[in-house]
Amino acid sequence: MVETKKYYGFSVSTVYILFVLSLIYIIIGCSSKKDETNAEKSSSAKTDYNTPSADKAAQEPELPTLPTLPLPDANQTTDTNPQAETSQTVKEIAEPCEVRISTDTLLNEFNRTSNGERKVELLQSLSDMAFDRDPCVIRVVQTAAAEKDANVALAAIVLLQGYESPEVLPAIVKAMAHQDEEVRKIAVNLLLDINDPQTGDLLAAALSDESEDIRNSTLDITKYKDKEIQFKVLETAISSPFSNVKENSIFMLESLGGHHAVDILIEALQDTDTEFRERVASAINMLLDKEFESYKEAKTWWEENRVRYDEDLSLIEEEQKTQGN
Repeated sequence: MVETKKYYGFSVSTVYILFVLSLIYIIIGCSSKKDETNAEKSSSAKTDYNTPSADKAAQEPELPTLPTLPLPDANQTTDTNPQAETSQTVKEIAEPCEVRISTDTLLNEFNRTSNGERKVELLQSLSDMAFDRDPCVIRVVQTAAAEKDANVALAAIVLLQGYESPEVLPAIVKAMAHQDEEVRKIAVNLLLDINDPQTGDLLAAALSDESEDIRNSTLDITKYKDKEIQFKVLETAISSPFSNVKENSIFMLESLGGHHAVDILIEALQDTDTEFRERVASAINMLLDKEFESYKEAKTWWEENRVRYDEDLSLIEEEQKTQGN
């Protein structure tokens, strides 16, 4: 009986101890969870504090959107030697951007092939050299401009756009004789950038082209040349078989003025077209304030009185009298 009481007392004590330990574990666990919860709240509060409000974000200016750059490959090995990387970069920059084709080699292939498309390709390969006004291009163009194939001749003559050297004139002459109108027109337009007396002869020759567009372009280009070249062209223009060229030449001579303009207009009084002669006589009257009935009368009077006029066709005697008074 005594032993039963002891055993029962021991069991009660054991249960009591286990109950106390469980209570302590629960208390510790709740405290730990509370700390974690507080930590999360603290972190959340800190994050919310650092995040700008919508009003503040609206007040700050927007930054420009930068382009997205490609990320490096994670599997790619990185060179840790900056000196090696610099040396490689310098080496790449030092290499020439292109190796220009030899014009001799190109010309040999051009002459060997009969394929028009291949010839055009060869000419187009000279575009960069032509852009730099390389004189080596001129020799190739001079050969190619004589090709009967209009596409080949056109691809050749356009290479000379922007050239100002008289060295291109032989190539232009060949292109001006081409049967294709577009080739001839581009060739004539090239004369605009070339300041050389020979351009006067070529422009004068272009006035006989069967294309009205080319003839008109020729007169337009002539207006930008110096007076010596203009007069050379207009000497031909005023006796042109094309009426529009003749009429335009009169307007241009009136605009130029001077002794040379009067000389050309007086010669035009011999034209067989009565209406044209009347138009010429009107232009002379505009310049000299003098009317003439015939070519002979105008020629004789001008030879006797031209010294009385300065280059602007003002009477010298009247100017001297005005200064004396």
